[in-house]
Parts: sequence; C-alpha cells; structure tokens
Amino acid sequence: MSLRVRLRVPKQWDRFQVNIDEELQQEELSRTLTEREIDDFNRRNLHSVSELSDHLRLLVFGSDECVTCSEDICAAVEYIVGPQRRWNSSCDEVCEFRRAISRAYLNEWKAFQSVHPSVPERLATRSLPQVFSVPPLQKAQMDLLMQMCPRNAETGDGSISMRLWYLDSAGSRCSTRRRFPFDTAADDAIRLTMSSAREFASMREKTDDTPLIFVFRVKGRNEYIYGSQPLINYRYIRHCVSKRAEIDLVVEPKEATLFAVPLFRPSYPSRTLASPSDADASKSSTSEICLWDLTSKLSIRIVGGFEKLAISASRMKDENVRDSSSLYFAVLVEAYVGTWRCCEPQITGWQLCENAKNSHSLAARVYWKDGGTVTFSIDLSNVPRELKLCFTLVASSTDRIVGARAATAEEVIAAVEENTKKTDDQGHSVFFLGTAATQLFDYAAKMRMGMWRIYLWEGKTRANPIGLNSINPDSNACTFEVEFPCFDKPVFFPSGRPPKRKEEDARRNFADREAALSSYLINNEVEQLRQLKRVLMYDPLVHLSSDDKTILWKYREMLLGQPKAMAKVMSAVNWLMPFDVYEAHCLLRRWSPLAAFDALELLDAHYADLAVREQAVEYIDKMSDYELRGCILQLVQVLKYEPYHYSALARFLLRRSLRSNHIIGHYVFWYLAAEVKNLTICERHGLLLEELIKRSPHRLDYVRQVYVCNELLKCALRVQRAPKKDRVKCLRASLAKVRFPHRFTLALNPSVECCAVDIDECKVMESKKFPLWLAFRNHLDQDEHFFIIFKSGDDLRQDLLTLQLLEFMDSLWKASGLDLHLIPYGCISTGEGVGMIEVVLNSDTIANITRREGGAQAAFNVDPIINWLRQFNHDRGEAERCLWNFVLSVAGYTVATYVLGIGDRHNDNIMLRQDGTLFHIDFGHFLGNFKTKFGIKRETAPFIFTPMYLYAMGGSSSPIFKYFVDVACRAYNALRRHSSALMMLFMLMLSTGIPELQTLEDIEWLRTVLLLNRTDEEASEHYKGLINDALGNFRTLLNDYIHIMVH
Repeated sequence: MSLRVRLRVPKQWDRFQVNIDEELQQEELSRTLTEREIDDFNRRNLHSVSELSDHLRLLVFGSDECVTCSEDICAAVEYIVGPQRRWNSSCDEVCEFRRAISRAYLNEWKAFQSVHPSVPERLATRSLPQVFSVPPLQKAQMDLLMQMCPRNAETGDGSISMRLWYLDSAGSRCSTRRRFPFDTAADDAIRLTMSSAREFASMREKTDDTPLIFVFRVKGRNEYIYGSQPLINYRYIRHCVSKRAEIDLVVEPKEATLFAVPLFRPSYPSRTLASPSDADASKSSTSEICLWDLTSKLSIRIVGGFEKLAISASRMKDENVRDSSSLYFAVLVEAYVGTWRCCEPQITGWQLCENAKNSHSLAARVYWKDGGTVTFSIDLSNVPRELKLCFTLVASSTDRIVGARAATAEEVIAAVEENTKKTDDQGHSVFFLGTAATQLFDYAAKMRMGMWRIYLWEGKTRANPIGLNSINPDSNACTFEVEFPCFDKPVFFPSGRPPKRKEEDARRNFADREAALSSYLINNEVEQLRQLKRVLMYDPLVHLSSDDKTILWKYREMLLGQPKAMAKVMSAVNWLMPFDVYEAHCLLRRWSPLAAFDALELLDAHYADLAVREQAVEYIDKMSDYELRGCILQLVQVLKYEPYHYSALARFLLRRSLRSNHIIGHYVFWYLAAEVKNLTICERHGLLLEELIKRSPHRLDYVRQVYVCNELLKCALRVQRAPKKDRVKCLRASLAKVRFPHRFTLALNPSVECCAVDIDECKVMESKKFPLWLAFRNHLDQDEHFFIIFKSGDDLRQDLLTLQLLEFMDSLWKASGLDLHLIPYGCISTGEGVGMIEVVLNSDTIANITRREGGAQAAFNVDPIINWLRQFNHDRGEAERCLWNFVLSVAGYTVATYVLGIGDRHNDNIMLRQDGTLFHIDFGHFLGNFKTKFGIKRETAPFIFTPMYLYAMGGSSSPIFKYFVDVACRAYNALRRHSSALMMLFMLMLSTGIPELQTLEDIEWLRTVLLLNRTDEEASEHYKGLINDALGNFRTLLNDYIHIMVH
C-alpha cells in the first residue's frame, strides 16, 4: 500500500486510573468460573448423547437409498427426537394432531394418485438438484454490480465470465471459459454451452443411450444452476460477481426422468381443528351448549392436593424460612388474551401446610374447602376462544402471613416484584414456587369442564402469559387439581355473527369508550385524525393507550386501504366483545393485502386470535424461499405462541420444508431439533419433527447429520476433561475412533457434503470452552477442505440471531446501493450449548496481528494493521481493493455493532481478512449489555474505531477517512428507515430464553440508538460525534492491551 501517514498516539496508559493487577486477577477469576461451567456441561451431557441402534447403524453406513420402511422411519424419529415416553404425553390433542396431519397428507396423496396412478410415492416425493436463488436485482444493486464486472460490448450490460469443468472422452478433468450476459436464463446458457462447444461432444454422445439433461453444479458444492431464472439471480453467481471471485461450475448430466416425472409436494391445506366454521351458533344443537347462551361469570375453583411438591433447602434459605416454620399456600390466577391481561387477577385464600421441611409429603394434603373459588369480572359468554388461564403457586411463612392474608392479588404481585429488587437477606413476605398455564378451550373448541389436574413448572417468577401451555413431562413434577365450570352438556365456542344482544353490547361499550376519551379529543374529529396519523407512525414498541385504541377502532373502515395499519387496528380490538371480534375477522378479509415481511408482526405474542394468525401465515406464504430463509429462525420461535399444536403456522412450516427440502427444510429441521430436549417445547417440536422425518426424502441424511453432531460432541467432552498438554492428542485419538458415513451433509451448510475428517488438520482452540477446529474432506472434491469450529458449552442462539440481523442489515444496505462487505458467516445451534461456526479462511484476529508487532505494548501503536495487510497486497490494484474493503467493512461493522449494542468488543473478537475485509465474531452480549469489572463499566466507546484503523485510512485529514464517515452516516440512516423491522425481528425472539432478550424493555436499546425523532442530517451529525468519541476512547486501547497480556 502507498499510505505513509504517521499518527502520534500518546502512550499515557501508565497514568490511566486503573489497577492492571486487579484487571488480571479478574481475568483469572473468570477463567475459574468457566472451568466450573465446563464441568457442569460435561455432567449434563456425558451420558445423554443418543446412541445408534444396530438397526440404524446399517442405514447410516449403508447405501444412499431413501428410507421408506415404517420400522426404519420410527427408528429415525426415536434417534433424533428421543423415546416417545420422554416427550409425548399421548393426550387427546397429540393423538388428534397425528390423525389430522396424516389425514391431510393422505387426502392430497390420493388426489395426486388419481391423476398420476403409475407414479409411486417414493419417486413422486424425490428431491430435485438443489437450487439456491436470490431475488431479482434492484436498480441500486445493479449499479453496484456493474462497477465490479466487465460489460457486454454490444449492449453495455453486465456480463459473467465462468470457468466450466467437465470430463473429456478419456475421463480427464478439463475446463473451458464462457461468458454470458447477466440476464441470460440458466437453461439457455446450458443449451448454448452444450450445442456450440466441441469440448462437450463426448458428453453429448452419451445421451444417445440414456436421455440426459445437463445442468451446472457449483464446484465442490451440492448446489445447482438450471431453470428459467437469469444467471445473476443464482446465489453463488451473484456472490462471486459482487466479490470479484472466480466462478467455477461443473457441467453435470442428470437422467431426464428426474425432471420429467410429476412431483408431489403436500400443502396440508386443512384449517385449524374444529375451526369456528364448524360450530355455527345459528345452528342450534340439543347435544351441546353455545357459549353465547351462558349467563354466569368466569369462575374456577382451586381444589389443591399438591402432589410431589418439593421445596429445596437452598430455596428455603433464600427466602429466609426457618426450618421449624410452616408454610401457607395460595394460588394466583390470571386471565390473558395474548399479552393482554383482560381482567383483574384473583387469588385464593391461604391454606396452611404444617412443617414445611417435609412439604413433599404434607403438601398433598393441602385442600381448599372454602376460599378456593376465584371469580373474574368478565362474563363467560364474552370470553374469546384464545383465553388463557395462568396459575402461580404462592407461599408465605407463618411469621409473615398476617400481611399476606390481607393483600389483594395485585398487591401480592407488586410485593414479589419489589422483593426481587432487594438484595438484603431479610426474606420475603411472599414468594413464588411454580407456574402453569392452560387454555380455557381445548383444541376442538370445547370448553374445559369439571376436574383437571394441572402440572406445575418449578420457578421463582410469575406465570408467563406467552409461555407454552405444555404439560411438564418430568415424572417428579408437582401437580394440583382445578375444577372448571360444569354444565349439563358440553360447551362449544361458536362462530358466525353473534346474536343481536352482543351487537348492542359492543355498541354500548364503544360509546362508553368514546365518552372516556381525553378532553381534547372528545367531539373533535380534526384532532382525532391528527392523533390517528401519529398512532400509525408509532414503532412496534409503543404501548397503545386507551385513547389510541378507541380512535383506531372508530376509523377502522377508513384504514382498509393502508396495509400497514392492519396490525395497529388488530391491537385495538376489544377481544371481550364477541361482535367486535366478528367485525375484526370481517375486516381481515377486506383489507388491502399486507406485504409478506410486514405480516410477521401479526405472529407476535400480542396477537393471539387464531383468525389473525392464520391470515398472517397466508401472507407470509407468498415469500420466496430466499426471503423465507431470512426469517425461519423467528417463525420457529413463534410456534411457542400458538395455543394449540395443530396450527396454520405448523402446517406452513411443514409445507414449505417439504417443498424446499434443501433450503427451508434443512433449517426448520435444525431449529426444531436444537430445542427438542427442552421440556417446555419438546412435545410440539417432537410432533413436527416426526412428521417432517416421516415425509422428507432427506430423512436418512438427517439421521447422518445428527449422528455426526453426536460423535463430535463426545469428542469435545473428552477434550474438555483432558489435561491442557494432552488436548490435541486427545482430540485426534477421539476422531480416529469415529466412523463417519461415506457421505453426509454438514448441519452448518446444506450445500456442503463431506465424507471424512482430515485428522492432522484438526486442533483445539485456546478459547475458554476449548472449541474444536475441524477440517472436513469434501465429498464432491476431496482436494478441498471445509473448516468449522465445533463449540460445546457455549449458547450459540445469541450469535445465531446476531448473524441473522447482520445478514438482514447487509440486504438493506445493498438495496440502498451500499455494499459494506459484511461477513455473516455460517452458524447453527444443534442442541443446548452445542453448535457449529464457519471458519473464515485467510484471516486472523487483531490481537494476533498486534501481538506480532511487539506484544501487548503494540496495542498502543498505529501501524500493526497496515503492516500486516502489506504482506498480502503487493501491487497497486491489490492494495486499492484491500483499502476499500477495509474502509467499507469498518463502516458497516461500526454501524451494525453500535445499533445492535454489541458488547465485549476487543481485539480478540475482531478479525481481519488478508484482502482487507474486517469482521466481528463472538456475539455473547448485545442490546447494550456491556461488560463491567468491579462495578465499573469496562466498555465506554460506542463502537470500536481506534487510531490503528484511522491510520490505515490515511489519517483524519485524508479524503479516504472523509469517505468512510460519509458511508457510515449513510448506512446509519438506512437502518433508521427500517427501525420497525429490526425491532420486530427482536420481538419475535422473546420466547427463546436468551438472557439478554427477555422483555420489550430490552429492545428499547434500538429506539435509543436509532434517534427515531431526528432528521437524517441530525442523525449524521450525531454519528460523526460517535466516531470522534470512539477514536478518542483510551479504555478501548487498554482493553486490547489486557487481552493480549492474559491470552
């Protein structure tokens, strides 16, 4: 590089007010805590890894024939999901799910067979060669690509140069070059290649015996290019063009019958079980009672009998309960529709359990004779089908029960929430022991009646309304009895237009709401419309006031032409007014169609109504596979918000997984499988995996993938237990004992097929949990290796979400004409604390680069980065490309890490590729959760931009630096324009259990940093100030110094 600018950075670290020895001691303490985490992870997983049965072993190491025998399929399901006794409750809902999903599939198969009677199921459900396509180029993207590739001499349009590999008549591997315009259809490019080139004459001759069709395959990948789409719309080609990389394709023949025989792809079209249309209220029945005919309030009775309730000694100590003290129990009951608590909570009377030390046996005798009935303020005839009842077991000790007895349910909740903020050991007046939740109506729209046994989940928090209504499968789980209202006949939830009295109730209710508007809004249509305009501009985090909801509902008809207003109006529905619910369902059918991506918001926990969620799925089904791949992570997570197993979303995921096995199916499989051992979700995930494995032609490959992951986990556990000096030896010895299938897909990437591990290339990394660096041999090109990092003991869900958001940001920027060279490398979670990460080759950490320039002290130098890059970029063209890669990637990552609030940023988790592209790794902290030490904030810079970076750009007066500032500000404003989308992607992940993403308050970080009420000019000035703050932040340099010292 020709940059020779010198910057002076005063080495004043020795005057900085910090104790280096204390910092190093804290690092050592952190290491000790990590060792305990590793031991705990080993104990949990050492004996829980599934083993292959002898029956499956024959399949895994046998041929690639598709598994079709029912016995083989059941064995595959048991190996992947686990024995049914662990995850399948065999309740009526589970049985009905299986019957309904199987009936839907078989009905469609029979219809297919009636048209194609000679096509067997195995052939009809085959998988075609995998195609990975991307959306058509927008103008800004086209302009970007045109700058990076040669143009067609005649038209001036972009053209693509490809190296095509083939086997000549002697069987030798040869290659030739061809050039095509961007918009050439793939099939046309293949036809022109095969018909005009003499090199392929020998391949054409083979078609005389067996009809063949030729396709392009990406060299070394199970990824194909064929069909009617323009070449530039294939993922591999667009990536290569944008990165100025060589395009290597293999010309490969396929039997023509593979494409000629009709395909069968099930759509699972049936509506939700016992949908409202099946229970029309206008059709009276003598065998059932319509809900709308009931006249009582919603009321239930807590019976008691807390069988198997166990309160640990440590919990008693935490709550400062004396050994000799008895406990009083009460049950808090709340009614929710989605996230909306639709009436005041209720609590039972307090019941004594003597001698709490032996509560396991004595709690079973706790019954409520009086005081167990709770009655809510809502009419039973008005409750929506989606109403959920949440139960929380509350306890208080004898010496504190006086205050608890007099407290209302609201006061009990407030007391516990206040107690959780205290750090003294005075004990709490009341505390929570466990929770449970259940729908008032079952999967068949019948109201629960009579006595039911409820299964508690142990915990210290109140029942979560957005949690799954799952039965605790633990045989030692505490249970208690609840009595629901009883009637002479079953009560069904009706559909259709509610009776006239319900319509009149709704009108009176809305009149009351209008009368309760704020004074400046009453009878003032102009001000109401102004307020309506403001409400429609709210971001998704804004909580609608009662005024907002009233105005939205009043002007609902006026908003039918505005698709983005749909979610706001659905938030304004009074779900306790049956006629309003009926109207809302009618509006859904009349509304201007919502964009598929925007419809994701309607699957948030806030929207519990089944019709709303089904409509959202209908919109989302219009997404292409590429678009859907970008939000599959969220869609699998929001399955937890569905009230029943059999839902439109579940059917949608199955439908799209089977339609696109290699893109959607692969990721749906792994996102489900990664959490299938989680007791709260195992049944629902298990049912979907069961159906997916049963119907997918890739079921054998799924078994092989899980087998490889299990074997790698065993190796990782052995390595973690080995002495430091023996870890690499232990790894290689463990890998040598693993028998790998002759071919298998990597869970990390569905286009990569491997056949073995190159043991000599594998190593153990120096990170805290000793991840494994593994080199896999490519099945399609054994000279090529695919490198991954296998992690055990680290929760990769947060990395997975962050990388997805980086990919989303990258697509937004490219659509705006900015290619900031982000590297959202591959990442997959394969289980609790287990997963894989893609290795970005030809790169190194800034810490290593700096260390070679003079050890820890070099952290205060300005030239390590540019000195390192000069080693790999010698001529002028390479140096210029390297410089722009660096400038653009630094701009992208400063903006991305600032907006996402990425914490724990230092030179060991920032990497640099030899071509100048900088990228970040290890996203263990986000949304402003920065690391602290000794109560002091360790990270004080808004993002990482040090004098080392500035020096590589030529200094603060350089035009390159000014360009960097301009690009960063443009990127920042581009994200601000899509703030709602970013918030929504986070909101849909609240059910994951990620520690730093628990509530909407956690997402407030985005609103803070995106300056939503500022102009672009004001935001740009703000960001320029942040660049100066980052550049002048000495703490960043000190953190880098310490990291080099201790690692």
